[in-house]
Amino acid sequence: MSSTIWDKLGNIDYRILYALSLILMLIPIIRPIGLPTPVSETVRGFYETIDNLPPGSVVFVSLEGSLSLLDEQEAQYIATLKILFQRDLKVVFYSVTEDGELIYNYLFSVVNPEKYGKKYGIDYVRLGYAPLEERGQAAVALDVRSVYPRDFYGTPLDEIPMMKDIHNWKDVDLLIYYYTSCTNVEFAIRQWVIPYHTKCIVGTLGCCGPMAVPYFPDYIQGILSGSGAGAELEVISGNPGPGAMMNDAKNFGILGLLLFLILGNVSYLGKRFGGESE
Repeated sequence: MSSTIWDKLGNIDYRILYALSLILMLIPIIRPIGLPTPVSETVRGFYETIDNLPPGSVVFVSLEGSLSLLDEQEAQYIATLKILFQRDLKVVFYSVTEDGELIYNYLFSVVNPEKYGKKYGIDYVRLGYAPLEERGQAAVALDVRSVYPRDFYGTPLDEIPMMKDIHNWKDVDLLIYYYTSCTNVEFAIRQWVIPYHTKCIVGTLGCCGPMAVPYFPDYIQGILSGSGAGAELEVISGNPGPGAMMNDAKNFGILGLLLFLILGNVSYLGKRFGGESE
């Protein structure tokens, strides 16, 4: 019995389709594309809160980060830094976990402030690590120097030009609060938002996002939850990176599977309704 075109379509070596899927996945890994992605209201709120800040606004970034969870928040961090450095803002970075400074070292190697024309001590400052729980956040809000008399490099804050007029909550226009323990979002709300009405946006793990949603938008104006939210932030800000890369790779990779399904169905329908050559 001779083979028909329908037989040939149904008998394509599956390894060819696997290879095609692999090649398609590699394309966005090599060069992230940033395919159109639906942007949630919480991510849009995160982006627009930063985007709407007046020039010269002071932003505090509190990082409760873990290297073991970096893959879930890396896209959030990188996209946020790019957005901050693309604007005329004064940014103060501090960390509340030991891993935080290691994460900052990595992030500043990926998003080099100097490439955006930013100068240390003028446009941004790193305060370093302090084991801040809720009382520590309260202390920073009341008096930055009570927790961080010197910056990450050991320079007294009063000797840093940007910090001369930054002392407490009165001088902070926005708090970006990253955390990995689900209920810690309440630290920022209780110690920054409720007493001082500080604008606040947060970033966290995918499993912790639902704990923050009840506070949106009355207490926190934006939420990043997991790597998917990081990809959304990259797309809405026009800065495709690791999040968009993962999304694009998944979307491109599935094209091989879809082709496999289409050819299989075409083969079946062709045999059934088109007849077979004997």
